[in-house]
Amino acid sequence: MKICIFCHDAYMSGANLSLEDWLFEDNENEYYLFLPRFSHDFDNLSKKENIHIVSGYYFALCKDLDKRSITYKAKKSVKEAYMKLFYTSFVKRRLLKTISQIKPDAILSNSFAIWIGADIAKTLGIPHIWHVREFMELDHRIAHYNFLNIEELANYSSAIFISSAIANYYSKKYHFKNSAVIYDSIKYQANGYDKQVKKFINKPVKAIFVGTISCGKGVFDAVKAVEELNEQGFQLSLDIFGEGPQNEEVKNYILSHKDKMIRFLGFSKDLISQRRNYDLEFVCSKMEALGRVTVEGMYYGNLVIGANSGGTAELIKNGKTGVLYESGNIDSLIKASKKVLENVEANNEMIHEAHDWAVRNFSNPITNQLIQFIKISIKE
Repeated sequence: MKICIFCHDAYMSGANLSLEDWLFEDNENEYYLFLPRFSHDFDNLSKKENIHIVSGYYFALCKDLDKRSITYKAKKSVKEAYMKLFYTSFVKRRLLKTISQIKPDAILSNSFAIWIGADIAKTLGIPHIWHVREFMELDHRIAHYNFLNIEELANYSSAIFISSAIANYYSKKYHFKNSAVIYDSIKYQANGYDKQVKKFINKPVKAIFVGTISCGKGVFDAVKAVEELNEQGFQLSLDIFGEGPQNEEVKNYILSHKDKMIRFLGFSKDLISQRRNYDLEFVCSKMEALGRVTVEGMYYGNLVIGANSGGTAELIKNGKTGVLYESGNIDSLIKASKKVLENVEANNEMIHEAHDWAVRNFSNPITNQLIQFIKISIKE
């Protein structure tokens, strides 16, 4: 079976990491991976004989619902002008020609934020599947432009949802041909977890925040909670990993407050080896679709304190595989954190239970499930 896959960006975002985990497991089907531009991030995938990387020369543009920097707006305006001027006359024509030559059985879009794959599929009469991986408005604070009628494209498409929370949300907004909830498979490295290592026994207790540095991910909730906890006498450090539109705002805040207990460390390609150095992880997303970082925290021995919304609430069994707090409520986050810091003996048992649960539910390949759904969608 030949499948064309459209990616919304050209770096290893959470969506593309999940895609990579899937494609590495499949040696039977042939994939044509369309990227907005050439990227070395996909070099490992390109080494597989059944995977072909194609530069699509497009931008997966969405409308921002929050304020952005002048530099960001200037760059985006150029991209918007390019797509408005050249999508129909150049980008789409080129893609139609390329895909007509490939003759795929189906086209899959690896994010609901990109509509180009759906438009190409509808134009050519090829089955289309949307792999819906994000709460656009509620989490990333983005929305579709009216470049195309998204509702019409949804009616033409089938959908794979990565959690029940996201399935419930989008099924109320759009009518897809058919759909299924299939949790992502997330690569697990057994040597990244040592059950004998005891956490929460050294001071300061070390916390980690991982994710896009944006308003929807709630990085400042974690920062302000840690500040308050340290003022109350708890010894707690916080390291922030990631990049995004709030990079400079976070850096400037830490610098202006001269807080040596909080560090911004930027993007890291090797978090697995670093996670073993941390006791707990804050997952403060307002509405996480599933939560790759939540599962990885469970995999590698970080007790997860997460917001009780979206996919996070599906992953964390409060008091058993982690601790939940009221989403967006910093006082609730502080209260949940104090409970963890004051009951150290129970934490390691919770870490072990979370590890075992995550490995059982997320480390197994999902290729067969995905392929079977795609085959069903082709017959629709």
